[in-house]
Amino acid sequence: MKFQEIVTGDHVHLDVDVRDPVLALHEAAKSFADEIEIETETIVKELVERERLGSTSVGSGFAIPHCKIDGLDRLVVSLVRFKEPVDFGGVNNEPVRFFFTVLSPPDQPAAHLQILSQIARLLKREDLREQLMSAKEPDEIVATIKAAAEAEGL
Repeated sequence: MKFQEIVTGDHVHLDVDVRDPVLALHEAAKSFADEIEIETETIVKELVERERLGSTSVGSGFAIPHCKIDGLDRLVVSLVRFKEPVDFGGVNNEPVRFFFTVLSPPDQPAAHLQILSQIARLLKREDLREQLMSAKEPDEIVATIKAAAEAEGL
């Protein structure tokens, strides 16, 4: 499974005005709750439980909240860029401006880890991080990710 193949503009939300970490997770969850037919609150509960194990912040203003959800039949991803930084703990308590949220079925641990690994690899690219923070439209975000993934051989 390739990250660039499951990212769509429909699941990219830019300049969301939220400062609270739980509300930030709520925004990420609601972006695909209807499509996957799972209650937003169920998704938020699972994401919060995962964050209790350790922050998914990866530094440079990015985080990769993720969890496994019962009843989900496929892996899904949403991307949310916040208008202002969100205090999300993690690397040096640096605030987060961008979420890559990953949900997967419990019976697909390999795909879950593969997508997380691909996202982490892409986020090592400073040029990609800068482009994600300055993009004006969801389709620009998707195109930027696809170009970076192609450059990385993903």
